[in-house]
Amino acid sequence: MLWNFKPQARAFRYVGHKDVITSVQFSPLGNLLASASRDRTVRLWIPDKRGKSSEFKAHTAPVRSVDFSADGQFLATASEDKSIKVWNMYRQRFLYSLYRHTHWVRCAK
Repeated sequence: MLWNFKPQARAFRYVGHKDVITSVQFSPLGNLLASASRDRTVRLWIPDKRGKSSEFKAHTAPVRSVDFSADGQFLATASEDKSIKVWNMYRQRFLYSLYRHTHWVRCAK
């Protein structure tokens, strides 16, 4: 649920993940919202009342964390599959994986 704290504003409820959401992050410009879930997916939302989203699938275990680069061009995701994935936001595509961790990766920054 996304809350707008302006007077007389409504909250927006976005439906898409099939399990618990573990991380949420706004892009630097605030025009995108990324969410991670135990359903092994990442969703990229347009934060408005329609709540359209794109689903990113590359992890093989629950995704623990999402974070945008400072310029908003990239998204890093961390997972219990012992990897970090990097995504291009302009093309909304997977770029590469960092996968030599020996245990879960709990945070992406």
